[in-house]
Amino acid sequence: MTDPAQGAVVLVDFSYSNQIQSKMRPALVVSNSRYNQISRDVIVAKITTRKPKLMAATLTNEDLLEGGLDHPSFVQADGIYTLEKELICDIIGRVRPEKMQEIQGLVHDLVAPDDG
Repeated sequence: MTDPAQGAVVLVDFSYSNQIQSKMRPALVVSNSRYNQISRDVIVAKITTRKPKLMAATLTNEDLLEGGLDHPSFVQADGIYTLEKELICDIIGRVRPEKMQEIQGLVHDLVAPDDG
C-alpha cells in the first residue's frame, strides 16, 4: 500500500483495551504527507457513529472528495492514535480540504497552551 495522504479515510484493525480482541474501524489520517512518507507510522483520529461529548466534527459523505461512509459519523479530535501503516487495511475515502481545516482547528485547540 502506498503511504496514505493527510485527509485519507482509512480502515484500521483497532485493538480493544484488552489487546485480545479487535474491530475494523474507520480513522482519519491527520499527520502530514511529509511525515507519512518518512515514518513507518501515521497519526490518525478515530471516526465513530456515536457523537462524542467533546472535540468532534461531523463527517458525512458530502464531506468527502471520494469514497464513502456507511453512516453519518464524527471525527474525534481527542481520539488521536499513532499506528503502524501495516495496520491500515484499506483507504476508503478522502476528506475535502475545508473539512480537514475544521478538524485541524479542533486538534490545534486540543494541544494549544492553557490560558493564564
